[in-house]
This record gives sequence, structure tokens and C-alpha cells, in this order.
Amino acid sequence: MLAGTYERLRRALRAGGLPIGEAMHPVALLGLAVMVVNDWILKPRLGPSALTGKLSDLGGLIAAPVVLTAAIGLVLRLFRAKDPYLTHRRLVLAVLATGAVFAAIKLSATAAGWFIAVISVVRPAEVYLDLTDLLCLPMLGIAYWIGRDELRRLGR
Repeated sequence: MLAGTYERLRRALRAGGLPIGEAMHPVALLGLAVMVVNDWILKPRLGPSALTGKLSDLGGLIAAPVVLTAAIGLVLRLFRAKDPYLTHRRLVLAVLATGAVFAAIKLSATAAGWFIAVISVVRPAEVYLDLTDLLCLPMLGIAYWIGRDELRRLGR
């Protein structure tokens, strides 16, 4: 029942010309929900910890690449690009870019400072340099799987 509802929503968005099917995938939405609940509810109540830190990393690495590809698709649609829908190339580049930025902000205080400055435009942010966070990088495989699922739905 729930899966059918999501699929109908994704089809409706696609029919309306919005190239955001990958960001509407149930697993991508779950990743976003984990991040939001963790960052806005758990961290303020429990404080920073190994658990709250890893939850944000896991949710973010699942959701960020597909949200990025959907955002690019929306910009392309805004500028009336011939094909704003997800491509394999865009998916791979988004996954690689997300992984590179994530690794940089976990390994470099300078990169973390830049990231905090950018994110703090929207809301206050903190980044802790923690090499064990790099163990979350395999979650990018789930983001890739979500994108491949959307490409299959698009017939690509």
C-alpha cells in the first residue's frame, strides 16, 4: 500500500515535468528523515555522541547524492534544458562529489570550516573531525542503488 502511494507520487511528479524521482525514493526520504530527526531532535536533547554523529553521516550519505542530482535536474528544467532527468553520468558524479566533500570535511579542519560557513547560512552547524566517520562511506552505494532504480524507471 505505502509503496504504491510512493510510486504514484513519483509518477505524478514526473508527469508534471519535475525531474526529482530519485529524491522521492522511499529510501532517500528515510535517509532525510533520519538526518532531520537526529539533527533537530536527538542532538539537541542527547548532545553530540558517537550515535548521533553516525546517524547524521549515514542519513546524509544516502540522501545527499540523490538530492543533489534532483536539484541539478530542477535547475536544468528551469533553464529549459533538453533533458533535465537523471543520467548515469550525473549520478556517478554526484556520488563521487558527495564522497569527496564528506571525506574532506572529516579529514581537514579547513574544509570543515568552509562547510560550516556554507551550512550555517541555513542553520547553525558543527563538524567533528573523526576518522571513524569514513566508515560510513559505503552508504554511498545505497545512494547509487537509488539512482540506478530511478534510471531503470526512466528506461535508461
